[in-house]
Amino acid sequence: MTELLRFLSALWRAIVGAVADALEWVCKPGSKLKVVCAVLAFGCMVSGLTAYEREQRIEALSAQVIKVQAGWEADAKRLQADVTDRDQRLAGVATALREEAEKLEVLKAESAAALKAMAGKIEASEKDATTWRGRYERRPDTCKAALELLDSACPALKGY
Repeated sequence: MTELLRFLSALWRAIVGAVADALEWVCKPGSKLKVVCAVLAFGCMVSGLTAYEREQRIEALSAQVIKVQAGWEADAKRLQADVTDRDQRLAGVATALREEAEKLEVLKAESAAALKAMAGKIEASEKDATTWRGRYERRPDTCKAALELLDSACPALKGY
């Protein structure tokens, strides 16, 4: 144990002696090595401060980048939700339009059938009208005379 204390004591004296010698050397004027060391120390200090400032800027920019990325991700999720919602609405509109198109096709078929039926009825009525006109034109003279008497008796009913 005493050897350990002697060793530590000698080590302490060596360290204190080296520091004392360095202080004595620094206090002596006129050494070129001191000027070089002072310039190097100043350069190291400036470099250290510059590196610290850059590191602080890098950390601030990194924090901003993280915020911007989070904003982008939130915007992307919101936009994706909007697109999904729009796609669902468009699918609903497309389904409604298909249903309406089917209804229109049914109505178109019904309308075509009604037009055919109406055309048949018009043709039959025209045929009936032609037949009636023909019979009216060939009516006997007695019928003509009776109609003329009726026209003179009831002028409001004239023209049949």
